[in-house]
Formats: sequence, C-alpha cells, structure tokens
Amino acid sequence: MQGAAWALPVIAAAVATPLAAASVACTAGLSTTTASYTRLSATSAVFTWVDVFGDGKDLTLTLSAVPNGANNMTINQTNNLRLDSTTQGGEAQPSVHLALDTADLRNIGGGQRVTFSFALGGVTVTVADLAYTIKDIDGFQALDGLGGAERVYVSEGTGTYNTDWIRGQGTSANAWRPFTGSPNPEVAATSAAGNVQVTAPPLSAFDLTFVANNSGRSLGDRPPQNIWVGPFTFTALNPVCAA
Repeated sequence: MQGAAWALPVIAAAVATPLAAASVACTAGLSTTTASYTRLSATSAVFTWVDVFGDGKDLTLTLSAVPNGANNMTINQTNNLRLDSTTQGGEAQPSVHLALDTADLRNIGGGQRVTFSFALGGVTVTVADLAYTIKDIDGFQALDGLGGAERVYVSEGTGTYNTDWIRGQGTSANAWRPFTGSPNPEVAATSAAGNVQVTAPPLSAFDLTFVANNSGRSLGDRPPQNIWVGPFTFTALNPVCAA
C-alpha cells in the first residue's frame, strides 16, 4: 500500500508536462536578410524561412501589391517588388524596391498599396517587435503645398526620421513626405536623409501605401518614383506555446 501511495504523484506530474513545449522553440528572432526571396510578379512576392521552430513548418512573409487611388501613377512592371542590395538610403542592405511610373501630373495621389502578411505552415501567425526602414522618400515639391512628390503611409506602426527632410505621421491624412523646406528635392542614394525608421506592435499583417503627387513639375517631365523598404526584423511567435 505504501508503494502505491507514493507512486501516484509521480504519474500525475508526468501527465501534466506538455510534450509540444519541450520539443519545439517558442520564439525566433528573424530578419529578411536571412530569408529566401521569390518575386512571382510585379505585384506578388514572398520571403521564406525554413523550419523556424523545429516542427517542419516554414514561416512566410507574403507581399501583394495593388493599384491605389487615382491612375496618375502606375506600378512599374520591371522593378516593382524586386529585392535590391544596392546602396539606397545610405546602406547596402537587401530591400524591396517599390517603383511607380508617372502617367500624368495630376495632384491626386495615385500609387500602390502593398499588403505584408505573415503565415506559419500556411496559417496566419502573429509576430512581435517588427522594425524596418522606408528609404529614399523624396521628390520635386508638389503644388498642394504639403511637400515633395512621394508620400508613404502604413496601417500599423510609427516612425522616426530627420525632420530637416521629412514630415508627417505615416497616416493617410498625414503621410510621410519630403518637407517643403528640405535642402534638396532629391536625396542621394548614399544619404539616409529621406529614410523613416518604422516600428510596429504585434501583428499578422499590415499595409504600406506609396503614392505620388507630381504636379509641381513641368508638363514634359514625368519621372518614375522609387522607394525601398527593408530589411525587416521581427520576433516570430510559435502559436503552440501560447495555446
């Protein structure tokens, strides 16, 4: 009888131990600099991290671009969503190129909206500590009096930047844009003056919208507009550990 009484707590403790938590990781610090990148088209691409938690499931960050607003700007089919490691925004880090072509000079903010979505094994997943850089926001001053041509805003997150060059809050009503008093209309690729450093709360997806107002240029001057976004860093959260 004594042997049976002492054995019961040992059995109970063994049953209470979750096997999944002991066999897989719960978090993973990741960067797009270590992911594979596949550009499927000018409007679709994906970053992939293989087996991040040791459970055989890959984590993905999918990019989907659609035209936004007016048609004064169109998505550049050659360069949009290409991963570019040339020097932009003062650094040579692999970043996603967002490229627009100017169709006309109306001051109506056409461009593109890119949705970034995280998934683990094909199922939506939440990440934390997301941070990235939007690079080379510049452009000739538009006639609306609010700043340069390129405007960027996000559905989630806040940004820090050099106020001698950039203004705004990153919202649709008050986009990040070149300051009307910026030293020059264009920022050199070797300079970080046109950058915005973005941080975001835990999320599974967010939108980044890139538009342009070109009405400050002469009628024959219809340049492309370009920004670069990345690298992205974040903490992946394994949903098994939160269950």
